[in-house]
Amino acid sequence: PRRPAGEKPPPDEPPPTRMPCCAPLLALAVLATAAVGLCARDGQLAEALAPGGAPRGLLERAYVCSYVVDATVPHLADAFTQGLTIANGTLYESDGLYGHSQVRSVDRTSGWTIASTRMKHHHFAEGIEVVGNKLVQLTWKASVVLEYSLPDLRLLREVPVSIGREGWGLASDGRTLYVTDSGSALYHVNPDTYEVEKRLTIHDPRLRGVGKDGTPTTGRDIFGVNELEWVDGELWGNVYPMYQGTASECVARINAATGEVIGWVDFRGLLARQREEVRRSPHNYVLNGIAYDERTRQLLVTGKKWDKMYEVRLQPRPDLEPTHIEKHCSLGHPSGQRVG
Repeated sequence: PRRPAGEKPPPDEPPPTRMPCCAPLLALAVLATAAVGLCARDGQLAEALAPGGAPRGLLERAYVCSYVVDATVPHLADAFTQGLTIANGTLYESDGLYGHSQVRSVDRTSGWTIASTRMKHHHFAEGIEVVGNKLVQLTWKASVVLEYSLPDLRLLREVPVSIGREGWGLASDGRTLYVTDSGSALYHVNPDTYEVEKRLTIHDPRLRGVGKDGTPTTGRDIFGVNELEWVDGELWGNVYPMYQGTASECVARINAATGEVIGWVDFRGLLARQREEVRRSPHNYVLNGIAYDERTRQLLVTGKKWDKMYEVRLQPRPDLEPTHIEKHCSLGHPSGQRVG
C-alpha cells in the first residue's frame, strides 16, 4: 500500500543523500509574536495587553484565534523543523530527516546557526525541551532520548525509553515532560527517569466525532499532535495527522491535566506565502514548531523548510464556531482511521 503523505520515510528506506552543509540557504521560518492572553481560557494566562484595546474577557473566551502579520525574519531554508524551544533567551531547534538530523542554537535576529550537533544517520530528530541544565531530544522510531549539554550542545548520553509508538512532540511545565506519539495520546513523563506516569487522550468535546460503530458522537479525539510548547499554563501543539493522510495549519490549545482541547489558533495562509518548492508539497512541509519566551512573551512558530517567517499578533475570533475547525483545519477522519 502507498505510505501516508509526509516527509518521514519508513524505517527500511535508505537515508537520503547528504546535502552539502556549506552554503546555508536562508529561508524564512515563521516567527509569531503575540500578547499572551489573546486566546486563553478564563484565569489561565497571565495579564497581557490585548491588540487594539479589545476587552480582555472577550479574548479569554475565544475558542478560535486568527493572526495578523507584523514583520518578517530569516530562517535556514533546509531546516526540516521538528522541535523548537527557547531557554534563557536562546532559541534551540531540532531538524529532522535521516542523515540530516541535528540540534542547533539559533540567532533569533538573523536565523543563523550559533552551535550545532549532528546526529547518527539512523536517528531522526524530533521534539526538544530544555530540562534544568541540559537539552532533551526525542527520536522518531529509535526509542531513545538524547541529552545535550548547554550551551555547547555536546551529546551527553543516549537513554533507551518506552514512550508510546513513536517520538513526536515534547514540552514541559517545569515538573513534567509532555510527549505525543503520532496518535491521540498525551503522555506525562518523569523528567528524571523518562518513565510514563500517565496516559491521556487529546480530545475536543466541541467537535463532532464518530463512534466505533460509525454513529455520530459529540466530541472527537485529535490525532497527530506534533511539536509541543508550554504557553503560560496551556500546552500548545501543531497538528499533523500524517497517518490519516492529511496536514493541518491549525494549532491546538490543550489542558495538559485532562487532555481536553480548549481552543485553536488558525494559521492558514502562512504556508501559501512560502517559496514554490514548499507550496508544491504542503503535506511534507507543514506548519511545525512553537517556541514561547516567558520573559518577553514572544511566541514563535515555524514550518518545515519554510522560506518566510512572520512576526504576528493573534486575533480572537469569538464569531467562529467549532464548525470552522471541522471545515478548515484538516484533522483527518474523526475515527483516526489510517490511510495506506
